[in-house]
Formats: sequence, C-alpha cells, structure tokens
Amino acid sequence: SSVPDLLVAEGRLGVRLGEEPGEARAEFERCVAEVCAGHPWLREHPATVSWPGGQFASGRLPEGHPLRDEVRDACADANGWATRPRERGAPYGSDLRLYAGAGIPTLQYGPGDIRVAHSPRESVSLREVVEVARTLVLTVLRTTGVK
Repeated sequence: SSVPDLLVAEGRLGVRLGEEPGEARAEFERCVAEVCAGHPWLREHPATVSWPGGQFASGRLPEGHPLRDEVRDACADANGWATRPRERGAPYGSDLRLYAGAGIPTLQYGPGDIRVAHSPRESVSLREVVEVARTLVLTVLRTTGVK
C-alpha cells in the first residue's frame, strides 16, 4: 500500500455581495487555523493556505436603480415577449465588479449559456445575438431620449 505524504487541495472562495475579498480570505484562513488547532494531528502539522489565481470582488446594481427595469422592459418589448426576463445573481467573477467599484451602474445582460462560457463547447445562437441587440438598441433609445 501507499501512504501519501502531501495533500494539495484547490478550490475557489466566493464572496458575499459587498464583502471585501481580503476580508473573506482572512476569515477562511481563521477557520482553517481554528480547525487545525482543535485537531491533535493537524495541531502538529497545520494546513497552509495560499491564494494563487483569480480573485474577484462582488458587484451589483444599486438597489432601486432604474437600469434593471429599463433593460427588462426593453427586452420584452423589443422581442415581443409577454413576460420580462427574470433577475438573478451570478456566482462567478466578471468585469461588472470593476464598473460597480468605480460607481458606474452596471448589470450583466447578454446571449449564451454561462455554463459553457470559455469552454470548448462555448457557442451563442444567432437568434440570441439578435434578441440582445434589439434589447440594447431599444434601451439606449429609451434612456437617452434619441428618436
């Protein structure tokens, strides 16, 4: 039989809306240290935590900002839908956090399936591209007053 002498576990740590990534990392490290301190073997061989790779802050459209309803209304109207698309959060990192962090009201809206984004199976249907284009054009026309 074989007994490994090292375990490397990798994963991602999500942050709550409004939570600073540094605070989330510090809390995770405190939890790992607490578990190690309470276990006889881990007390002598504590786990170490490192933070390679991408780390993303959260981002959101400010509560009550009209952009959400403007895009939802334009989407339904531009595409002849009886119902507006539903709002939902996303558990992945995106550039939305950069705009939101700079005080620019931002939401994510676009074609495709996030479950296959940046993968070998990534694709976007032409129908979805057209629906999004219609929605964005109508949103711009309505919010800028251009006729």
